[in-house]
Amino acid sequence: MKIGFFYLQTYPPASGYSSHGYHLIKNLVKRGHTVISCIGDGNPDCVNYPRSKWGAIQVAREADVLYIRVLCASPLERATLLKLVRPYSLPVVWEVNAPVEELRALMPRNPLIEKKIARENRRRKFFSQFVDAAIGVSDVLKDYCRGYLGIKRSFSIPNGSDPELFDPEKAQKTVLDKLPHLYKVVWAGDALNPWQGVNIIIEVARKIAQISKDIIFIFITRDGYSFPLLENVLVLREVNNLELPHYLCGADLCSCLYNKYDWLEYGFYNSPLKLFDYMAAARPIIASDLGQISQVIKDGMNGILTGNKVDEIVDRILWFKENRQKGEEMGREARREVIQYYNWGRVAEETEEVLEKVLNKKKF
Repeated sequence: MKIGFFYLQTYPPASGYSSHGYHLIKNLVKRGHTVISCIGDGNPDCVNYPRSKWGAIQVAREADVLYIRVLCASPLERATLLKLVRPYSLPVVWEVNAPVEELRALMPRNPLIEKKIARENRRRKFFSQFVDAAIGVSDVLKDYCRGYLGIKRSFSIPNGSDPELFDPEKAQKTVLDKLPHLYKVVWAGDALNPWQGVNIIIEVARKIAQISKDIIFIFITRDGYSFPLLENVLVLREVNNLELPHYLCGADLCSCLYNKYDWLEYGFYNSPLKLFDYMAAARPIIASDLGQISQVIKDGMNGILTGNKVDEIVDRILWFKENRQKGEEMGREARREVIQYYNWGRVAEETEEVLEKVLNKKKF
């Protein structure tokens, strides 16, 4: 199968969205498919055309199916109209990662933003008429695609990780190895995204600084966010996905905390990549009891779930510190589940099934 891939940058895998695209492409190619792209990032696993209208048309002419990533307000949605190049023989599949209303979290709320959201929703609904199937990265997004966008053939395919890349046995030494006397709590993510919960873990760090002097919080994020100056906080910036395993494997505990959404009615719709990377690295995990996270983390078995109250989180971190053997057991169980299911190979296989059914016009 020749798959026309319309995504944001996938190579090198620097952030969440690029890591998703990078690993999905690599595993689709492993399964014998050809991925055609005009992203312009030079991904060596793709057949690359120039980043131009001509390049996009070439992709549409050669592909058997188009695969398009859809974000909260994404220009990539326009690639859906390439279906008109071959209206009866070029199916389109969307990978939906967020509703338009996510803009409320990214921008100050005001009447202009609401008008923009209404305009973007009209545009998305228009484009969705040309979509043959949609893949949501969570059950919430699957229901959003079916119920709101009207794409009847919508499916949920949770994200995953690469258990080989995050194999603790292959981890190299990092700056974290210079802190053997400290209990290291790692938080990874884009601190600029308001749902990522960095505000929660900072307050937890403040509270723990008053309780224990041998716990340090390591934030792995990109530039742009100003962290407070705290003695028990270390910030590492611009660590790409291929280097991340070495840092995660040096952690004693990994944090996957999210703020509850208050800007839309759909509920928590994320499928956090960092959660699966933590699991692949066999790390003990403390995670928010929200959405897909609470489906993946079985409390007390492969991690511990928590609410967002600072004192509750502090208590759980102190418990992990005093029960390291139990935490390590949870980490090993989490990695086992990544090897068995929550991996990019499975994501590619389930994606392939949707693409083949759409291409062959089979019933779902």
